[in-house]
Amino acid sequence: MSETEDLASMGPRRRRRYLAQHGQAALSQLDSQSPATSALPPEAALPQTPIPASPFVASPYTTVQPEPHELPNFRDYHEEPHPPSFPRVTPDIPPAADTTWESLLQDTQVTPAEQPEVTLSDNRRRDKRSRIRRRKTMRNRTFIILAIVVTLLVIAIVFGAIIFNRWLSAKGADYEGSGTGQVMVTVPEGALGSDIGSILAKAQVVASSQAFFNACRDQEAACSAIQPGTYAMAKHMSAVNALSILIDKANRVDDQITIGPGLTKWQVKEQLVNTAGFSDADVEAAFAKAPGLPKVAGGNIEGWLAPGTYLVGPGQDATETVRQMVAANVKRLRESGIPEDQWETFLTKASIVQREGSDLQKQDYAKIARVLENRMDTSKETVGFLNMDSTVIYGLGEASKSRKIPTSGEVADASNPYNTYRHKGLPPGPIGVVGQDAFDGTHNPPPGDWLYFTTVDLNTGETRFSATMEEQKANVELLKQFCKDHSNICKG
Repeated sequence: MSETEDLASMGPRRRRRYLAQHGQAALSQLDSQSPATSALPPEAALPQTPIPASPFVASPYTTVQPEPHELPNFRDYHEEPHPPSFPRVTPDIPPAADTTWESLLQDTQVTPAEQPEVTLSDNRRRDKRSRIRRRKTMRNRTFIILAIVVTLLVIAIVFGAIIFNRWLSAKGADYEGSGTGQVMVTVPEGALGSDIGSILAKAQVVASSQAFFNACRDQEAACSAIQPGTYAMAKHMSAVNALSILIDKANRVDDQITIGPGLTKWQVKEQLVNTAGFSDADVEAAFAKAPGLPKVAGGNIEGWLAPGTYLVGPGQDATETVRQMVAANVKRLRESGIPEDQWETFLTKASIVQREGSDLQKQDYAKIARVLENRMDTSKETVGFLNMDSTVIYGLGEASKSRKIPTSGEVADASNPYNTYRHKGLPPGPIGVVGQDAFDGTHNPPPGDWLYFTTVDLNTGETRFSATMEEQKANVELLKQFCKDHSNICKG
């Protein structure tokens, strides 16, 4: 196969490489073998400029033929800014005898990929898909907008309800009339008007606690007269009607028991029998059971009944009432921080302080507690004897519960275990209910050297304290004179 045939049969890329390597020499050899025109057309001639050797395709516009295998000078190479285009030669046409630079270069051009013909049906399908996408987008957008509007509407309703409820609560929603049905409402000890309003609102007696508070504010005197207890009321009453029921004692359905400081267990039993309606046997059984009574009490209920007002509701028995009294006392002992193993001893001291002192002069309770501590000191002149009249009276039993001063014979009776004139130290146990003032005074007695004290006026509670027997004898004379003038009070 000849070189010309090889050149014609080459592909575009290989032909470009071949021409870049052999240049014009290959074309000259091809022209010499062709019977057709052996020279380039006159209009293709360019100035006689040597063409430098280059890996690029030699320019067809150069007429000067370089020596074979001579490399052209690259500095002399130049090209037109816009070289003329030539008609494209179809690659599959057999090479003609007049093969020229233009035909070879045209064969090396790459034909761009033909674009597929777009038919009318394709355009319609594309338009349909576009319309579907637009409709879907509009639906999604509408749904999002609708969801936002609904959410904002719900938020507005919720906030509106909250604001309305706050306004209604501040104003105080209220019912009208006297209500319907019946409900029992218990007002605890020490409850304020706002507390009672909350209790009534929770029991559905009034529409709101604010309404009852407004009624109390308009009738302060009536509201302050409400007593603790259980009342028979109706539901859905106006606040004014609810207040009118609470200030009427006839509407109370419970019994109220007030346990005062200094009372003995026998006196408490009288309250439970006479006021609450319990039988004597029920109270004695409740004292024996004494639910909640600590072990340090040794089964003795005396001193463990806390003072205060207790409500005995319908169906409540004596045991439950006693349990409440004991629980109240245990609570304040725990809150005071006194160790549990010292509770019985503490209550014994505090009960003596309570019986020896007077609520007329509450500041004396702490001083009396200091006297007890000093007298139990065997190094003092009292050598451990308390010498307390109140303990002697308690030891005489229930029959002497109202007496205050023992006789000389009773003081000399050593058979009485509570006779602190004949027995050193504390008596066997507490001797009565301990009030809060005596409780606090016994818990924190002030410093002092007092060994004696005497109440010189049993009506006013005036009490005098002394550190020597001489001072004490003078104070006793004042007491004797008082008893001479008021024999009905001293009783002995």
